[in-house]
Amino acid sequence: MHSLLRRQINRFFGDASRLPDELKKLIEAIDMTYHQADIDRAMTERSLDIASQEMLAQNQLLAEELKSRQSAESQLMYLTNYDELTGLVNRNLLHDRLKHALANAQRHQHQLVIVTLGLDHFKVINDSLGPSVGNELLRIIADRLSACVRGGDTVARLGGDEFALVLTEQNETYPHDDNRSKEQGSITFYPHLIEILQRILAAVSRPMVLAQQELEVTCSVGVSQYPQDGNDPDTLLMNANAALSSAKQLGRNIYQFYTSDLSTRLNEKLTMQSRLRLALEREEFVLHYQPQVDLRTGHIVGLEALVRWNQPDIGMVSPGHFIGLAEETGLIIPIGAWVIRTACAQCKAWHDQGIGKFRIAVNLSVRQFGQADLLHFVSEVLTQTGLDPEYLEIELTESLVMTDVERSIDILRGLKALGVQLSIDDFGTGYSSLSYLKRFPIDVLKIDQSFVRDIEKSDDAAIVKAIISMAHSLGMHVIAEGVETEAQCKFLRHNQCDEIQGFLFSRGLPKEEVEHLLRKKKQLPHRLLYFSNHARTVLLVDDDVNILAAFKYLLRNDNYHILTAVSGQVGIELLAQHQVDVIVSDQNMPGMSGVEFVHFVKNKYPESVRIMLSGSADLSSVINAVNEGAIYQFMTKPWDDVQLKHHISEAFMHKELADENRRLYLEIQSKQFSIVKDRRQSNGSLP
Repeated sequence: MHSLLRRQINRFFGDASRLPDELKKLIEAIDMTYHQADIDRAMTERSLDIASQEMLAQNQLLAEELKSRQSAESQLMYLTNYDELTGLVNRNLLHDRLKHALANAQRHQHQLVIVTLGLDHFKVINDSLGPSVGNELLRIIADRLSACVRGGDTVARLGGDEFALVLTEQNETYPHDDNRSKEQGSITFYPHLIEILQRILAAVSRPMVLAQQELEVTCSVGVSQYPQDGNDPDTLLMNANAALSSAKQLGRNIYQFYTSDLSTRLNEKLTMQSRLRLALEREEFVLHYQPQVDLRTGHIVGLEALVRWNQPDIGMVSPGHFIGLAEETGLIIPIGAWVIRTACAQCKAWHDQGIGKFRIAVNLSVRQFGQADLLHFVSEVLTQTGLDPEYLEIELTESLVMTDVERSIDILRGLKALGVQLSIDDFGTGYSSLSYLKRFPIDVLKIDQSFVRDIEKSDDAAIVKAIISMAHSLGMHVIAEGVETEAQCKFLRHNQCDEIQGFLFSRGLPKEEVEHLLRKKKQLPHRLLYFSNHARTVLLVDDDVNILAAFKYLLRNDNYHILTAVSGQVGIELLAQHQVDVIVSDQNMPGMSGVEFVHFVKNKYPESVRIMLSGSADLSSVINAVNEGAIYQFMTKPWDDVQLKHHISEAFMHKELADENRRLYLEIQSKQFSIVKDRRQSNGSLP
């Protein structure tokens, strides 16, 4: 019996055993009820206990979730305003701080300076040493920049390798003499600001060791100032970025202040970019073709395709004004593809018309060279146009192929496997390694026009000679670009350059004009070729016109082409215009002496034979010239007519024998060249 029921019965009836029988069944039912109540109460308590535990656990989960959410919100707030890599202010918070700084500057009439900074050639470090090294470099630069400014200034990372600094209250930093502003053109600046910028450049460029390598990184800096360069955050940042772009274009590792000219140039650039995007769709690009001429035959053996932009509002735009922008924006890829397709199709059309068999040369840009489907594209163009691969020459710059040598070798070998010709354009202006150059399957080296331009007046002559000799030893042809004068052509011919290209023969011409030139079979003048047949030519140089007249009379019946000059300078001008075999020069002339003249001629026209006449008692300089090989024969004044004629005749025979020896040498060299070239082609390139 339930204990509670027993106590109640004992209380009211005494002993429970004495209960009447008729009450026992009732008592048993009540007892069961009591027991059931206990069971129900226990179950209820258990349920409440379980519910309480569940509620406690749920509350703990909610607390943890709330804590996690608060942490996430805090992290999100941090990432919204700070750069995760460097811990610096990011672009979002920079904009907010710049607004507050501007409001404070306006209220207190302070100067405010915005500096944007980009690391020079950061991509090279990131690509070569890996992103982890690049990230560590960015963290170091962030710390260095923070150390360059005061606590109230802001240093931000804009993204990539670009940073920004907000320098506040600049005109109160130095209250004495340094507080006075100065004018530089249209730029107002404070002297201490220059010190800050120089300190930033020095801090960034301080050497550091990363990945066991010592690195020295430089930066370019753009500066805008409130109030002269803008009065809102967007304008000031935009103008600072314009100054930064100018600093990069001017050679990097410098700072540039914003000027109104920069804004004008930037707007022009944006306008040009917009027009450039539409140019392909509107078919505004055209090709001009510049002939390449063989110095042995004088015939046109190739054409270089040069893209021009026929802009309706501007007129004909040269590549120098838009190719850089096309490279920068990536538009060079579709433009370059159009150039290759159009040039190949036009070359094939000329071949089919029977105008001649010549190659077409096209330039390949850095972005095009980096495309994964380059080989497929070139092969597709050749198939679609029907042009034989041997008539397509692809020009690449020195710096392009040297950026990633092993990859370049693979691509060049792939192009050679297609059967096309390969050339290095602007050779001598880059940083080619000769050990790598011999591994490239290159057919042609093109000497840059900067070496050809002053070939008669500078040490560039030695560089040109070295390039020609080296190229021939590697089995490569040589084309000289920018040939504008006969003197340049003669020098190149004498030093066995294979072909020339330049205004001396023709500028770049539209399709119709170059086709007319091809149909006329225009050739280089015979006097400029390797072995031209010309009349025996003698140049007489003397400041006395009577002596010149006597010379001409003496030689009148010898069937010579006689040229006369009253000074060494006039003689030099005649040498540039005529192919001269023998030179007879006086020693004593005003301005340029005879010895000085023949020394010049020896260096520039070494194939000529030089005879010196002198009535001077001081013959030391003449004897030195003879010993140095500048003079073939020396005679004193007055001369013996028979003897002089004999010496001139011997000089012509000496010249003709030397020409014949040179011709034989070139024949031998040509055969050797063919052997080396065949070996290179069979091996793909030299090992």
